[in-house]
Amino acid sequence: MTAKVLTYDTANPGDTSDLAVKLAPLDPRRIRRLAFLVKTEGNSDVNDYSREFALLTIEQALRNFGGQDLVDRSTFLISTGCEGAMTPFGYLFADYDDPAAATPKGGRSLAFGCARSRSLTPEEIGTLAHADITAEAVRAGMKDAGVEAADVELVIVKTPVTSYVPASASKNKNKRITSEYSKAVASLGAGHALGEVERAKLVPQVFDVDHAVHARRVMSFSGSELDRVEIMVLANRAGQPGDLIVKTGFLADLLDASGIRETLRAAGCRLDTEGRVTDPQTVVAMVAKIGIAPDGRLRGFRTTIRSSHIDMDKHCRATMSGVIGSILGSCRAFISANTVHQAPPGGGLCAVIARTL
Repeated sequence: MTAKVLTYDTANPGDTSDLAVKLAPLDPRRIRRLAFLVKTEGNSDVNDYSREFALLTIEQALRNFGGQDLVDRSTFLISTGCEGAMTPFGYLFADYDDPAAATPKGGRSLAFGCARSRSLTPEEIGTLAHADITAEAVRAGMKDAGVEAADVELVIVKTPVTSYVPASASKNKNKRITSEYSKAVASLGAGHALGEVERAKLVPQVFDVDHAVHARRVMSFSGSELDRVEIMVLANRAGQPGDLIVKTGFLADLLDASGIRETLRAAGCRLDTEGRVTDPQTVVAMVAKIGIAPDGRLRGFRTTIRSSHIDMDKHCRATMSGVIGSILGSCRAFISANTVHQAPPGGGLCAVIARTL
């Protein structure tokens, strides 16, 4: 099997016309599984149904293309928020039987695996059980990809949120499980599965409190439209046919353009003397996760990112879209915000999938 990564644009959250074009050359019978990593222009408010709309139309497009069986073999990771210079679009990952694919000279290329947990009860979300269930899903995703933890470059986690936890799980009755808290718990669980977070750290006293504890190869985002954990593992597997490679790098802060460039170079991309990608076709996908320090300061300067009436995540996504866009010369990048337990406070990470030359 060979991992293929295609990009499609959307005119609105329900638009699948370009997706249909990109699917057309594929043979559904040769697809082991599909995964979608999608950015819609929704606002994430309680009455924002852009994710549900996108999911509905993507599933219908897949039924038209390959039937319900293909839908059942697919994973959907849909995120809202295209602030700044980020275009609404989707990455389509296909694990595909391609007899013409050759094993690269380096002997390793991109492989991906997916998994979903069972449904969580509202009482479990935001608890130790949530972390353990996430860890189990990551292990299943690694098995699906045929890799070990050392091969993994990135785990992408979609985690549920809910309106409360019971008194037995919190000192505060009816405490709302926020997006940040759900990401915190899931990130630590995923980090534990990768061997990056000790089991003893999976406790409420650490969740969204001790931010020095963090994974290093995990990006988590949340959604109210699901009640389970869904994950995708990206790795470089020995003997895997294909011409793609994935590399993950670290960002010191929200303005760390050098960290983006270093990751691009690690993936084999060439940059000119001004730090811009010379061959944009080499960059197949760019995924970034960024945050801001707890005090809202950036390189010593006060910002309003944490004190503005505009949600912090929106500030961060808009800022990073400009940083990445100036390097790639493209508005296509999957950017997610809030790195709670996914990087040191104020830091972040990025991943590049590139075509090997």
